Amino acid sequence: MKKAIDIIFRNFPAKIVCLLLAILLWVYVGIGSTKTAEYPGGLPLQIKNVPQGLVAICDTDKVTIKVVADSDVFKKLSADSFSAYIDMTGFTEGTHEVKVTVMVNLSGVTIAEINPDKVVVRLEPSIEKEVPIQVLIDGKAGEGLVAGEAKTDPVKAKVSGARSIINSLLEATAKITLEGETSDFKKMVKLVGFDAQGKEYRNLTFDPPEVIVNVPIVKASNVKTVGIKVNTVGQVASGYWINKIETDPKTMTITASEAMIAKVNFIETEDVNIDGLRKNATVEVALKVSGDISILDNPGKIKVDIYIGKTQESKEIETGFQWQGLAGNLKVTSAEPTVVKVVATGPQDILADLTSSDIAVVVDLSGKNTPGTYTIDISRTNISGPTGVSVSSIVPSAINVRLDTK
Repeated sequence: MKKAIDIIFRNFPAKIVCLLLAILLWVYVGIGSTKTAEYPGGLPLQIKNVPQGLVAICDTDKVTIKVVADSDVFKKLSADSFSAYIDMTGFTEGTHEVKVTVMVNLSGVTIAEINPDKVVVRLEPSIEKEVPIQVLIDGKAGEGLVAGEAKTDPVKAKVSGARSIINSLLEATAKITLEGETSDFKKMVKLVGFDAQGKEYRNLTFDPPEVIVNVPIVKASNVKTVGIKVNTVGQVASGYWINKIETDPKTMTITASEAMIAKVNFIETEDVNIDGLRKNATVEVALKVSGDISILDNPGKIKVDIYIGKTQESKEIETGFQWQGLAGNLKVTSAEPTVVKVVATGPQDILADLTSSDIAVVVDLSGKNTPGTYTIDISRTNISGPTGVSVSSIVPSAINVRLDTK
């Protein structure tokens, strides 16, 4: 027994050091073989089991994850190793906070963190409508060339999706990117929808999903920016006039033959009916283009703002005076003349009912503290009247006022 104990404790310090080194080596090996890290790039977020008749809108389209795995397993990971989704089973129309689930198809991998682990999802009724198709052209054609007016086949498409998005969507877009083309071409292009800020909507379904786009390539010298002339029919209401008309956009870029393009200075709209109009109006109207001219940035319809004003007329009114600041011991004995003629200017409907009682000529007698005859100037600042009525002239411009003791 003593011999065994002697063997155990012989060179005891050296044995302790060896034991500690072995433990440290085991820890080092253990740590070195396991890796915890954020998987790069993020994972696309899928939406599963959306109730029939509803569409899910989620502002988050990707999630990031942290995983724990042995180094050799970590090297095998790819985007196909994971799937991230939310399950909408049992949810109804409205806004919900839904848990994110991430699945992994490799053993030896642990999901340590999901960011975000919950997302806000809005379920809306799905609706459908027909919209025109517009072509959005990006990039550049060959040297000295530009894209002409692109046309699609078909010219309209049906789009379905969440009610709030479909109600605000005005058109489907076929986007073409030019890469130095030097001749006309056609291409099959996928349809998309954009919001007012130019961001592409997700979760829209187009029928057809793709269209053929025919793009003519023309000489840049045959391109010109011109104004827009709004054609109107009818007459605004009596007593009103058109103050101004503005369009959005204000100009159009056109292309035509060299002989034709020199003659074109503006593009006309289809007729806008203004008959009986008595207040500002905004309408959408199509452009009227001949077959010899193509519009490069054709928006389909343009917005026209019509600003209506009331017709300004003049009316002569004779009116007396209102005394202001008269000393308590004095009275007005006479005024020469007894009335002034005021020429009032304003809208026709207000002037029609205007009488002398509506116009006040206020004469300030402050400081006139002794009896006598005073000459007092009359100006526009002395006169008040109804809102919208101004004074263009006063005759005479001065009066003589006689003050006597009471």
